[in-house]
Amino acid sequence: MKIQDKNLEIGIDSSLSYCSITLFKNKKILWDQAKKCQYGHEKILSKLLEKLINDTKIRPENIKNLHLNNGPARFTAIRNCHALMKGFFFDHKIRIFSYSIFEHYFLGIKKEMVKNLICIIDTNRRDLAIQKINKKGKLVGNTKTYSINDDLLSLLEMDNLLFGNGLKKLREHSDFNSIRKKELKVSRLQSNFFVNNFYKKKASYTFPKISYLYSPV
Repeated sequence: MKIQDKNLEIGIDSSLSYCSITLFKNKKILWDQAKKCQYGHEKILSKLLEKLINDTKIRPENIKNLHLNNGPARFTAIRNCHALMKGFFFDHKIRIFSYSIFEHYFLGIKKEMVKNLICIIDTNRRDLAIQKINKKGKLVGNTKTYSINDDLLSLLEMDNLLFGNGLKKLREHSDFNSIRKKELKVSRLQSNFFVNNFYKKKASYTFPKISYLYSPV
């Protein structure tokens, strides 16, 4: 399968427990692969990129737009993703669309929202990262972290829909049944979510600063 089209787009992600790459144009997916990955993201992601190039014969100059995640999530995994793209586009200027992990999750929702949302991210520690999002996909306020306790459950019982991989930890809590009916089924990120352009984002020609909840920077 040789793709010689111009103005193609790549979506790439390695922020959590999956690595994925999607090649698309005008919202039509031309190549898409994902692989579960708890560790060693850089090896799997580089192999996925190699397979994409071998399968499609694309070159950097075929690509017009790059879509990627800038966190907050696993800092090293995201850094490796960005480093791989910097190498691939070393001699080619590329328009970059950067999404936070919460915006990225929002792109995975298949239907129009009529309520505000709360995205819950597992920080791989004892707490969860909580981000409020309006029904248009815009972030509301700052990201906060909560231990799994009554204060968090009271927050989640408010009139919001809930999604994110942090819900897996909440399922272990005895009071989770009270909020189960509010859960949206978007629990892992995929690079093909970037095809769903819910709102117009500004492009840049520089890679974004990576966001990490526990970074001293």
